[in-house]
Amino acid sequence: MLEDYLDGKLDAKMMYRVEREALEDPFVAQALAGLSASPKRSRQSLSLLQKQLENRIGEQEETKRKSVVTWQRLSIGATAALIFVLGSIMFWMKYNNNQKQKTPAVVEVNLDPARTMETMKPKIGWPGFFSYIKENNRLSKGTKIGSAVELSFTIGQDGKPTNIKVDKSLGKSYDEEAIRLIKAGPVWEIPTDPAYVTKLNIDF
Repeated sequence: MLEDYLDGKLDAKMMYRVEREALEDPFVAQALAGLSASPKRSRQSLSLLQKQLENRIGEQEETKRKSVVTWQRLSIGATAALIFVLGSIMFWMKYNNNQKQKTPAVVEVNLDPARTMETMKPKIGWPGFFSYIKENNRLSKGTKIGSAVELSFTIGQDGKPTNIKVDKSLGKSYDEEAIRLIKAGPVWEIPTDPAYVTKLNIDF
């Protein structure tokens, strides 16, 4: 079998077995070395063996090279993915901050004078405005329900409320009465920023 190995007559499986035995058994290694050094071995056989060994070494080197290239590609891909994720997060944070800056300021106004903004008030003042609401509220003449319609609106250049919206409803009749009171009520001082939104509660 050793001679066939040196002559290159064995298949890959058997050649691997001989090589393994030579590594594990010093006797086999010495026998193999002695046969390869024998004058009976032809130069052609030795050349064939050398060629086979060179091919095996070449295959191992190619496998190692492919492994290194694969890991390099994986590393590059992972780095690119990380950069993309970080870039997306930074873009989202910047976009979110820009959106917050673009959101119009909201000025909250309540019938409680202690919670009103002096820059957003009716021209007749809050006491006069409260008297107007009390005298003209058609639905609060009888029994009060103890709730309020919450409205929001902006102030136009003529001082009249515009873009009136119901933020909290008590039903159609109460909502309509609250909107009517604001529309028919006193004019407001014109704010410096027309985008300001005023919130107001009409109690019933």
